[in-house]
This record gives sequence, C-alpha cells and structure tokens, in this order.
Amino acid sequence: MMNHRDPRPIDGNIDRSADYDVVVIGGAFSGSSSALLLKRQFKDLRILIIERSGEFNRKVGESTSEVAGCFLTRILRIGMHLNAKHVAKHGLRMWFHKDGQNAPGRSTELGPAFQGRLPTFQLNRITLDSKILQEATDLGCELARPATIRDLELGGIGKNKVSFKTESGEIREVTATWVIDASGKAAKIAKLRKTWNSNATQHPTSAIWTRFTNVSYLDSHEAVAKMEGLSSKVIAQRGSATNHLMGFGWWCWIIPLDSGEVSVGLTWDSRLFTPPTDGSMAERLKTHILKHPVGKVMFENAIPVEGDNCYYKDLAYWSEEVAGEGWTTVGDACGFMDPLYSQGLDYCSHTVYSSYTLLRNYYSGKCVKEGIAKRNKEFKRSYFDWFNALYKDKYWYLGDAELMYAAFLMDVGTYFIGPVRGVYTNEDVEFEEMPYSGAIGHAFAVFMALYNRRLVKIAKKKITAEVYGDKNLDESYLILGSFNPDPSSFKLITKGIKIWLRLELKYLFTPATKKLPEHSMNSPLPYASTSGSAA
Repeated sequence: MMNHRDPRPIDGNIDRSADYDVVVIGGAFSGSSSALLLKRQFKDLRILIIERSGEFNRKVGESTSEVAGCFLTRILRIGMHLNAKHVAKHGLRMWFHKDGQNAPGRSTELGPAFQGRLPTFQLNRITLDSKILQEATDLGCELARPATIRDLELGGIGKNKVSFKTESGEIREVTATWVIDASGKAAKIAKLRKTWNSNATQHPTSAIWTRFTNVSYLDSHEAVAKMEGLSSKVIAQRGSATNHLMGFGWWCWIIPLDSGEVSVGLTWDSRLFTPPTDGSMAERLKTHILKHPVGKVMFENAIPVEGDNCYYKDLAYWSEEVAGEGWTTVGDACGFMDPLYSQGLDYCSHTVYSSYTLLRNYYSGKCVKEGIAKRNKEFKRSYFDWFNALYKDKYWYLGDAELMYAAFLMDVGTYFIGPVRGVYTNEDVEFEEMPYSGAIGHAFAVFMALYNRRLVKIAKKKITAEVYGDKNLDESYLILGSFNPDPSSFKLITKGIKIWLRLELKYLFTPATKKLPEHSMNSPLPYASTSGSAA
C-alpha cells in the first residue's frame, strides 16, 4: 500500500492546460508549507508561489504548542533545523499579582515543574519561513518575489486567473487550476467573496507588541536573587518558557528568541481594560509591564528595538468559506481567534493539511466536491467550538490565579487527550480534520464551553465578594505530573474539575456582578486595570 507521503503520479485524466497547476498567494509559513507538501507528493506539479515581500518581516507567532510541534517535526520533517536555529520551549508559565504587592517572589506562579515531553519551540519566524520556502523552491516550485497581486478571478477548477506585478514593474497574468490563498490577515479570497467576518462583537481583543534587548531572564543570577521565595520544585528553565503576565482583562506574552531579543506583547479585551496611552508604543508597553513585579524584574533595564513594534485591533475573525471550486484558503487567511495558548500555528497546520489533502485527492483523480463541502462545514463548526470552549469571555478570569489554575488543568488536559493525542496517533487523518471533529470531539467542546462559562460566572461572583485574585500571592500552582497524549492526562483534568466544583459550591449564593466596579490605577482591588477604567 502506498504511504500517504510517497511520491505519486498526477492522474492522466486531469486537464492541465492552465499555466500552473497551483498558484499560492503568500510564501510564509502556510503558503510555503502548502507548496512543499504538494511538491513532495507530486514532483511534476507546476506550482507558482507569489510572495509580496522581498524579505520576510518579523512577525508574531513565535511560540508553538504541541500540535504545531508535531506538524513541524513529523509532517514537514524539519526537526534538525528547529533544534539548531531556534529556542527549545520549556512550557507555558503564568504569573499573577495584586496591585500594591510588589515583592516579585510573592507572585503566584502557574506552570509545569519540568520540561515538556513533546517538542515545542520559540521560533524566529524570519528564519523558519525562509527555510520552508527555500525547501519548496529547491524542489522546483517557481517563486515570484517581490510581487503584488493586482487582480484575482476565481472561475472554477482550471479557469482561475491571477494578475500580479513583479519587482521590475512587469504585469503578469497567469491561469491556474487551483489557487491557494495564504495571504494571512489580508484574507484576499474571503474579502473578494465577501465571506470575511469579524468576531469583535463577541471577542473585542486587540494587541500591541515589540521586541526588547537587555532583558534579565528569570534564570539569570540577578533575577533569581530578586525572585527569592519562588518554589524550588520548578526544575525547568523558567526563562525558556513562554511566560505570561496575567491581569484582569489582559495578559502579556514574553518569548525569548534565538537572537537574544525578547518578543513582548500585550493583548486585552477592550470591554474590560484600557492600556497606557502616553508615549510611543514601546514606551506604553514597557510602562504597563513594569507595573507587574515579575515584569519589572525582567524589563527594568530593557531597551526596545527601534521601529520593531505593531498594533493590531480586533484580533478575532473568520471566513464563511475556506474552499471552493478551484480554490482553498489556509492559515490566517481562514481566520484567527486568540494568541493566549500559542495555538495559531496549530490552526495553520490543520488548515494547510486539510487543503493539501483536498488537492492530493484531486490530482490523484478523485472527486473533491464532497471534500469541499465538508471542509467548509467542518471549519465553521470547529471555529466556534474552539472559540466557545477556550476564549469566549475568558478575559474576565485571566487575572485570578485560582480560576486560571482550574482552567489551565482542564484546557491543557483536554488538549493533550484530544488534539495532541490525535495527531501523534494518526497524522494523516487527524491533521486533515479540524479540532473537535466527530461526536467525541464535539462532546469535549461542549464540556469545555460549559466550564468556561461557569468560571466566567464565578469570576463575577468573586468581584461581588471583593475576593477576586485572593490567591494571587504566595501560591505555587505547579504541574508536578506531565501532560501526556494518553489517559494519564485525565488525572489533571479531574483535578481541575474538583477545583471548579469546589468554587461553585463556595460561591453558590453569591450574586454575580452586573457591571464592573468603579476603579482607578491606584485601587487596591486586584482586578483593577493598570491604567484607566474599563469600558
């Protein structure tokens, strides 16, 4: 039996009169991965990649979780490149505090005691995207770069037209049997077909980010001295983790890069939090970070990289369609939810592979009409299962260590027992499907959405009782066991359920707040915004 990765011939009955079998719009991670997988499978496939940049720009999406780690190492097979050119990730770690309590060693820590068992990485996206694109062109994919799309006509299989302008100013028009949209947040096909939808009403999140030098890593001699009081049970390197500073309505990511620089971003729900407004973007971000005691340890003497910052409003969006007659979309061109759990590249991996499988079937001579319909149906269902399970209104309880401990155990435990176990068990089948597919997957999504809603409700009750963040100091919420893609993760899920149910009972008769209390940056309340009042 032919392995799903073995090269195979293109079916002889396929009309190949178009200029290219596949035109890929966008040559970064999702586009180059799509081209690479197709070219490995069908060596005679004529693929054109159109990339707008002369050189890749720095971008966020530096941290991977375990599903993306599987895709990179077991599907793309670039593990040695990752080991040599990027930073090994030592898990996800969260830090909580109370306003006015500035001893950093008293901050409650949530995270693993040991390094994770499965490969994950802190990525230099310029290096990674360039590597995958180079592998695709080495196999024979044609590259037009820099080149900008001028016009796109989706006429059906074999009848697509793509017009683009090259660096020399030449206008080229080519025909394509299939078009793959990997244009990222530009989402060219979704916007062309008017199927692009903002999810800002349910999830009004925005983010600013920059990179810093001269950061004091948490494992350095100076930082360890300042963080006296932390649990000695943590053996993993704290500084190599994706560290999150947590607050009411917001969180910050801190990601170390191979260059020695550190990527830092602030993501917030505009209904609950307003970031600092004075100064440059980098100055506003640093001002905010320094208000968190752990952030101050790391960034008191940090220097922002000049000109290396971005702002993105309304992060969440989705498309009604991700495939049609002669076209597919992949990666951020399909949609995006939230960066909290670093699952952006998980999302890209699933959409890339499901698109690849669709075209693999087509060039093997199979009918893809049902595959197109299935992909559209499953994407929309998965997007909202995923969103409701993990992110809807979650910013209400991000700043409470006890609630996030319960959520972390259940969120990560279900992730390992579901998506992670799936891709490591059967890569070809599971990457083709979107997360939470099938009856069992959907049942897990319903369960997760239930406890997420209830934790939001408990957060509002704790605000009423003025005890929100009562465990934000002097606690060590450490994961002493391992999250594994096997039934052992149910032990951690069960622990999270017990914490959740205990809190349900404790606040059973406490009313949930109907609105945010008045507060200012000088309020002693732990749920107070670090600048301004909530909307």
